[in-house]
Amino acid sequence: MTLYRKYRPQNLSELDSSEVRDRLIRTFSSAFTPHALLFCGSRGTGKTSAARIVAKILNCEKRIKSQELKSKDKGQLPTNIEPCNTCESCISITEGRNLDVLEIDAASNRGIDEIRDLREKIKLAPVSSRFKVYIIDEVHMLTTEAFNALLKTLEEPPAHAVFVLATTEPDKLPATILSRCIIFNFKKAQVSEIVNCLKRVVKGEKLDVTDDFLTQIAQSSEGSFRDATKILEQAILENALTAEKLSHILGRDNMTAGKFLKLLSAKNLKVVLTQINQMVERGVNIRFFVEDILRLLHQILLKQHDVSEEREETELTGVFGTKEVLTLIKLFSKVYTDLKNASMPQIPLEVAVVEWCEQELKTTT
Repeated sequence: MTLYRKYRPQNLSELDSSEVRDRLIRTFSSAFTPHALLFCGSRGTGKTSAARIVAKILNCEKRIKSQELKSKDKGQLPTNIEPCNTCESCISITEGRNLDVLEIDAASNRGIDEIRDLREKIKLAPVSSRFKVYIIDEVHMLTTEAFNALLKTLEEPPAHAVFVLATTEPDKLPATILSRCIIFNFKKAQVSEIVNCLKRVVKGEKLDVTDDFLTQIAQSSEGSFRDATKILEQAILENALTAEKLSHILGRDNMTAGKFLKLLSAKNLKVVLTQINQMVERGVNIRFFVEDILRLLHQILLKQHDVSEEREETELTGVFGTKEVLTLIKLFSKVYTDLKNASMPQIPLEVAVVEWCEQELKTTT
C-alpha cells in the first residue's frame, strides 16, 4: 500500500486543510443534514478523503446511537461528530466495501445512461446504512444530458440519499447544479499544512528527518498533499532522507535561487549563462528552479512592504528595488509559461537572463 493511502485522513481532525475541516465541523454539528455537497479544488488537496469521512459521519453506528440518545434529552445534538472508525459501517467504508457508499468516476461514467441507472437505484432503501452516499469524482466531465438527468435527482432527492460531488474545474459545472449544492473550496495546501501532513507519515514510519527536509518536499509538491507524500515515498525508497540527497532526486542543484539572483544583481551575463549550462549538464530540473526563483522573489516583494515574516534570503531585500523585483517576477513568470513548449528547457531561462542584463546595461549607459 502506498503511503498516501496508508495515511489517508480517517476523521475530520486529521484533515490537513484547516478551513475545510472547520466548515465541515460546523456543517455536521447543525440539526440539518445537507443532501448535496460540492468539493472544489486542485488535485491532491483531500477532496475524496473528505468525502469518505462525510460518508462515515452520516453512517457511523455509534454516532447514530448517540444522536438518538441525545434527541431524547431535550433534543440536544451530540457535541462529538467524528466517526468512531471501529463500527462495521465505518470499517466497511474505509475498506471500500460498503454497499451504500458508491464512488463514481465521472470521467469514465459520463453518459446519460449511467446517470439514469443511478436515478433508478437511488430510490431503493440503503442495504445496511442510514444514508446512501454517492461520491461523484471529476463531476465536470459529465455530458450536458447527464447533468440534466442528475439535476432532477438533486432537486428532489430521496430522504436517505446524500451526494458529494468533487471537481477540479467547478467553472465547467452548470449554474443549476452549483445552486443546489453547499460548496467547499479546497485551496492549494500551504507549506505549513503539508509539513504537518508529512509529520504524521514520518511519525507512523518512524523516520528521522529534519523540518528543512519536510519543508523542501512541501515546496516541491505544488500545494498537493498527495504529491508531497509521493515525493516522501520516493525519498524513502531511494534512501534520500537528507535535504542534499532529496535535491538530487528532485533534479535540484546546489545553485540556489538566492545565489542565482545575486549573480543577476551583478549583471555579469557570461557568468550567469555559464551557470545555466552547467546546471543543465548536471540534470537540474529547470522548471523547479524557476519555481524557486519566483517563490523567493515573492518573499522579497512582501518583505519590502513589511508583509512577510520569512527570514529566508532577507539580505536580497536590499539588493533589488521594488521595480526591479516586479520586472524579474514578470520575466520569470514568462519563463515558467514558455517552459511547457520549449524543446530545450534552458532557452527560455537564458532569454530572460539576457533580456534582464541587457536592459540593466542600457539604463546605466
